Order: sequence, then structure tokens, then C-alpha cells
Amino acid sequence: MFSLQRSVASPLSIAAFSIVAVLVALLVSYAATAQTPEGSVSITVSPQSLDTAVNPGQSTTNVFRVTNGSDQSITIQPTPKNFVPRGNEGAIQIEEEDTPYSLAQWLSVDPGGETTIRPNQTADFEVTISVPENADPGGHFGSVVFRTLPSAQEGTAAAVSQEVAPVILVRVPGDANEDVSLTSFRALNTPIVTSDRDITLETIVKNDGNVHIKPTGTISIFNTFGQQVGSTPIDSNNVIPGAERKMNATWENPGFRFGRYTAKLTMVYGKDNKIITAEDSFFVIPLKQTIPAIIILVVASFLLYRIRHRLLLAARILAGKQEGK
Repeated sequence: MFSLQRSVASPLSIAAFSIVAVLVALLVSYAATAQTPEGSVSITVSPQSLDTAVNPGQSTTNVFRVTNGSDQSITIQPTPKNFVPRGNEGAIQIEEEDTPYSLAQWLSVDPGGETTIRPNQTADFEVTISVPENADPGGHFGSVVFRTLPSAQEGTAAAVSQEVAPVILVRVPGDANEDVSLTSFRALNTPIVTSDRDITLETIVKNDGNVHIKPTGTISIFNTFGQQVGSTPIDSNNVIPGAERKMNATWENPGFRFGRYTAKLTMVYGKDNKIITAEDSFFVIPLKQTIPAIIILVVASFLLYRIRHRLLLAARILAGKQEGK
């Protein structure tokens, strides 16, 4: 009887399990399909940044190419805008209002109206920068925001739109104020780090002048004995007037290192090649190599402590024998 019940139950269990498995597979497939967007908008612009000099009373024209990477036609509307820096990692925030370094009023775009770009095709936009005759020397910055006009996707009520905004930096020649100060220079994750890993050296500078500046520099690494054991260039990025900018450098996996090290920064900026120097010290401890040695030392110390009485007794016996002789 028991064997008959088991032989009957087994096919039922297998069938039930198969049905559950099929349902789960269908649900997973449905969820994956539901989460995959179709007809999403994808646009890019090239170049992503422009840095140029224009004399007062003159103009220059540059071409920006917008690429439609989606599977549907899109309509682009270009609009000159100003921006302000946000944070110290190069992010920007588009502004509607004028700023002390506004550029939008000097920009014009051709074509300036709505432009349709077919799937996987490109369109060129000529951006002209016209500098007034009475423009003061220094820097101005802004952007042209290329925005896709919202379009409701089939089967949905949501409007899809996307924006790309290249950074445009303009220098008006003349007696501009080039002034950069060092906010901080340090080795991250210090004063103690482990060897066999990259060491990041962080530099933060502030532009106290009225024109964008792109400092360059090198960080040299010295050991406890003053010997140079490495060097690395800093990230060279534009620093907008009034903003701070982080410029990191990496001492890539220096290998086995132990002791105190000093990083020395030499930074150059401006047309007069002004120099900024700084230094920071940090310690490197090779944990992979020192931990086994520490364990051995601790165990040896513990054993010596446990047998200290025997060692003292042995020493006395040896001392007595020496006196007997």
C-alpha cells in the first residue's frame, strides 16, 4: 500500500513542480520585458567642450554635431544658456539669469529653430560667438543646450525629452587677472596606508582671478632618506573664475614600501607660468608582510613569558656551575 501511494504521488509532484516552474519563468520573462525601455531617446554632441579666444569686436564660428542614437526621429531645439559651476569636480548648473561671466547673449545658433534628425543620423549646428567692442578682458562661459522636444511614446502618456549641453569657454584677450590659490593638498586615506595598492593624492585649487585657467603640474614622491621613488602628473582641468576644482593624481601600486613618505607638488599656471608648491607626508605600512611577523613576535613573546621561570632557573644553574669552576 505504501509503495503504491508513493508511486502515484511522485508523478503528481513532478507535474505540480513543472507548472510552478513554467509560471515563474513566464513572470521573470514578463518582468524583464517590462523593464526594458523601447524607443528611448539618446543624443550626443561633439565636441563636448570648446575653449577659444576672441578679440573685442570680432566673432568666430564653430560647428557642433548632434547625433541621434535612438531608433526614432527626434526634433532638436538649441538654446544659448549661461551656467555656474557646481561643486569641485567639474559639474555645471544651467542658469536662466545673467552671471558676472555671462556668455549666452554673445551666442547665436544656425539653424536656431527646430531641427529633425532621423534615426542614427547627425545634424550640424553653427555656433557663432560675437564679442562686443567694449568687452572687458577676462573669461566668459556658457553653453548651447540641445533639447529634444517632448514626444509621447506609443502606448504611454509620458513625454520623453533629453538635453545635452557642451561647455563653451571664451577668453577676451587683454590684461586679465590670473590668480590661483591652493585650497588643499593631501594624500587620501592617510596618515597610514597599506602597500600593494594605489595611493591617491588630492589637489584642490581655487580660481581667484577673472579668467578660466588650466593648471598643470607634477607630484614627486620621496622616501624617508630624501630619495625620489616616484612621480605622477596631476589631472589638468579648467578652473572657472570663483570656483574650486579637484585635481587628483595616482601613485599606482608602488609595490613594497615601508615608512614615511613625502609628496611634493609643483603646479604651473597662467601665461606667466606662475608656480605653486606644496607638500604632504604619509606613512606606508605593508600589512601583508608585517602581520605574519607581528603574529610570530606575539607568539614568541607569549612562549617566553610562559617559560620565563624555567629560563631563569636554567640561568642560575649555569651561573652556579661557572662559579664552581
